[in-house]
Amino acid sequence: MKNSVMVTVSIFVLLLLAVGISGFLVFNKRLEKSKQDKESGEISTERTIAPNSTEIKQAMSAAETGLTFQNISPSDKSIVTSPSITLRGRTGAGAEVFVNDKETMADAQGNFFVGLTLDEGENPIMIVANDQAGNVGETEITVTYDTNE
Repeated sequence: MKNSVMVTVSIFVLLLLAVGISGFLVFNKRLEKSKQDKESGEISTERTIAPNSTEIKQAMSAAETGLTFQNISPSDKSIVTSPSITLRGRTGAGAEVFVNDKETMADAQGNFFVGLTLDEGENPIMIVANDQAGNVGETEITVTYDTNE
């Protein structure tokens, strides 16, 4: 009896690990593509986004994937004067949230935060969340670190 419980628990843990690793790999692939597109000046044809319209981008993310993001701070196209920022936002309660190469969990109200160190200039920040029901959401913002302000 104990052995079958241990085997079941082990299989469950391995499945969770596989799902987490798969999600992380997909996230990193999308982040690299986003960086390459931004560097080459190409615009993704996957979505049509109005300039300076974070709400439309977030609504598109919700329509396509199920989870939304609200109250992201700093907001898209923000200019900051410090290389260290705390990115904050809200999504589904208890969702796993990946911000570039960092992982965190949203609390019971869906709030999340993560510390980031920016490079000088424009910094694309990819935010991806998934919950236990399999819903996924993603959005991208750009925060500029300006040493001259």
